[in-house]
Amino acid sequence: MSMSHSNKGPYAMNYASNSFQFQPISKQTSVSLYEDEDEEEEEERKPLTSSVASSSIKAMSTHHATAMGTRYRAPFSAITSSLKPTDPRIIPKSVEVDEFGYEIVSKESSYHQQHGGTGSTRSKHQVLVDNPAAHLHWSAYLEFTQNKTLDELTWDKISLVIPVSDKVGCLVRQGIPHTMRAKLWPRLSGSLVKANKSNLSYKDILHNCSDEDTVTTRMIERDLTRTCTNNVFFQTINASGVNRLRNVLRSISWLFPDIGYCQGMGVIVGNLLLIMEESEVFWMLSSVIEDLLPLHYYNTSLYGAQVDQMVLVELVQKYLPELHEHFNTYNVQINLITLNWFITIFSSVLSLRICLRVWDCFFYEGSLFLFRTALAILHLSKESLLAHDTTDAIFTELSGAASKIEDVEQLMSCAFDITRDLDDTVLQELRTEADHTLSSSTAAALGTPYNPRPSEQRKRIGEVRASWFSQWFGYGVSTNEKAKNIAQTEMLEDLKKSIAAIIKHFGGDTRLDVSPDYSFETHQRDIDNFKEFTCNRPLRARALMDFERHDDDELGFCKNDIITVLNQKDEHCWFGEVGGMRGFFPAKFVLLLDERSKLYAIEGDDQVSNEITTLVRGNICKSLRKIFEHGLRKSSIMGSSYHPWNFIEDAIDHEIKEQFTQILGRLVLCKTFRLDEEQKVLQPNEMLFRAMHLINASHDPLNVSADVKLRSLICAGLNEQCLHIWFATFCQCTEVTEKWYAPWSFIRSPAWFQIKCELRLLSKYAFNLSLDYEVNNSPSVEPIKEDVQDMLIKHHLFSWLS
Repeated sequence: MSMSHSNKGPYAMNYASNSFQFQPISKQTSVSLYEDEDEEEEEERKPLTSSVASSSIKAMSTHHATAMGTRYRAPFSAITSSLKPTDPRIIPKSVEVDEFGYEIVSKESSYHQQHGGTGSTRSKHQVLVDNPAAHLHWSAYLEFTQNKTLDELTWDKISLVIPVSDKVGCLVRQGIPHTMRAKLWPRLSGSLVKANKSNLSYKDILHNCSDEDTVTTRMIERDLTRTCTNNVFFQTINASGVNRLRNVLRSISWLFPDIGYCQGMGVIVGNLLLIMEESEVFWMLSSVIEDLLPLHYYNTSLYGAQVDQMVLVELVQKYLPELHEHFNTYNVQINLITLNWFITIFSSVLSLRICLRVWDCFFYEGSLFLFRTALAILHLSKESLLAHDTTDAIFTELSGAASKIEDVEQLMSCAFDITRDLDDTVLQELRTEADHTLSSSTAAALGTPYNPRPSEQRKRIGEVRASWFSQWFGYGVSTNEKAKNIAQTEMLEDLKKSIAAIIKHFGGDTRLDVSPDYSFETHQRDIDNFKEFTCNRPLRARALMDFERHDDDELGFCKNDIITVLNQKDEHCWFGEVGGMRGFFPAKFVLLLDERSKLYAIEGDDQVSNEITTLVRGNICKSLRKIFEHGLRKSSIMGSSYHPWNFIEDAIDHEIKEQFTQILGRLVLCKTFRLDEEQKVLQPNEMLFRAMHLINASHDPLNVSADVKLRSLICAGLNEQCLHIWFATFCQCTEVTEKWYAPWSFIRSPAWFQIKCELRLLSKYAFNLSLDYEVNNSPSVEPIKEDVQDMLIKHHLFSWLS
């Protein structure tokens, strides 16, 4: 297998066997917007070495390579080739620019947007350096993990996403070679997958927003030359980077109408355009907004960013207590400074040379690295901040703290050393607390209930002539129908995000396929697969005491070990497996687990994990309720909409109407003899009928709302791992759906099939959710004795016979 290495210049060096071979690389010229995508496809087909080299500099003489690494000394040597000026005379002789096209100032200045708050001179300017060892390590990693043939490795052969691993994390933290950033960032951030799966291309989106004249577009136009004022590509309205900046920002504002435009995005886009092509930058920013940062980071209230500033204060108190006390003593609110750090992802305060290293980790780790970086900057500035004893002096020092960072390795080392125990779980808990505090304080100030963030970040996907909905339904889309189809798409996207969050919460078991299966064959076999899955799983038992192994055929275990029971033919001596060992053991030394159709998982237990409650009752249930409410008819008497729970009850009654007696008999037998615990599994429709009546029996006496009932039913479906089958049952009750829903509703459209396929992913995970979770949080009532409760439930079931 060959291993390739790129040397910056007009030639690429291949390291194959023991020989060196130089291959000329074709120079690229500037391209128009609609040529970008064709060039990107051609670039993907080039060898890894060729592609990397062609995205760097064009002449070997433009930089100096040393044993310490490749140094980008020449102007424009570190930017994407399509942005490089073809005529060097566009730059005045009196202006010196660096490798990114930023002016190098010759005297001290109070503020310099990119290369340090104190300015820099030519002699002091630190150039970008590419470490050849890092390049070699990345090339070797890609070669050995991605190259499945003996052919030369090209970028189009590398998967769309680089999987998370300790090895990749180590490589990212050491720094991504600059010539590889344009190819690796989209694979680390997920933007390449997003672009590949999108129903709309960047051309389509840009076409739809090209003629818009709104307040947002006028704001964008006003700020185009204010974004990167000291970069030659953005200084004037006719500069080569300005039109690209305009296109990306207008496209983002069209795709995310709830966000529109935020000034902080402009700095990010401007700097990304120096490294990547226009369409790539668009999808990168989409990933930043949707995946890497929490919701509503860039909306008008900056709510998500405000929450993170409250979290940062808590982390400063934990990791830098002396500095936190100093800030409190002089009433310094650090969020007045650090908010800009987070909004621009440090691109407005760190030199770009250092910011790129921060972005390497940010695109891999997500928003967690924002906090690592902020804490590292504060830690490195600790002595100078503590030296000041007035509020104004501390604010001044803090505002220039980030721009004074010059040693990137020191910053990266500090970022990881002082926050070793900080992870996404801790961060999510702090965000939840800060969210509650901020919501409560805002509501108190307004004197009214405050909902700063809608349940979803509205995304406009379907406003094109050839939307996928028109292809799905097979007819043209009118204006009103288009709006309804857009709403359906938004709801589906929201559901997908909620499901993805739960999969991530469970840890993403690599043995599980977490991609939806849309085949009709799988749909037809859902019930058979459910029965096979629940009936053929081995029993498991928990050890009640230690059992020492004396013979070769015995199975030894410790107390509380989970044992897989493989054979129970002998009632006194069972055969099982634990820790890869098999053998016989006394049956009385273990207790069978009541798992029925699922294996217990602590991540799905709402008595252990508070996060699963938020993910299910706060996200999944909310997404499904919107789907059930879409197109639900209104009451002819009051003019208000019915509740989905009314439809669900009617659909369940209709489904079991013809077999009511048989189903009721099976339920009573299972209740009496606990048959379902002995693998005598109920049918999904029988489980649905039982769940509805148990929920009504426990919730109605407390006058619980229909919303709570709906959430409890969804939790029951997740517990039984058949929520997707229940949803299909509702949608296939044609007689009932026609009575309750309009023809354009989600429930009556063919798109319900896609929802079922998405929900099927959740059947791969084990949930242990309490159906009375919200009931138990209601005003307490005297509990009913167990035997009386059983009698009432049976009475409730049999009352349907009358």
